[in-house]
Amino acid sequence: MKSFVLLTTLLFSGISIAKTPAAEYKLVITEKGYVPDHLSVKAGTPVVLKITRQTNATCAREVLVPSQNIRVELPLNKEVSVKVAALKKGEIKFGCAMNMMVAGVINVE
Repeated sequence: MKSFVLLTTLLFSGISIAKTPAAEYKLVITEKGYVPDHLSVKAGTPVVLKITRQTNATCAREVLVPSQNIRVELPLNKEVSVKVAALKKGEIKFGCAMNMMVAGVINVE
């Protein structure tokens, strides 16, 4: 009963309990690396990177987002969704699993 009263109060008080929608970005990996390689997002917004690896000519068979403890395999020619939690202001770097280069940056404003 308490849950019903709380829900009714929230609905009629105008308070929003909706989550912030994720910002989705499509990226491809080519011989040149990640395209695009710089993204911008507002602080507090979750991010979904939709990555398709289109080549075997690079070391990018996995993507790492070290500051978020994310490591995801990238099969050839298949889109993979990489979910990144809502971020604080700053730069979030992502790159290949060999840590040989920074492939891209998410600028959180």
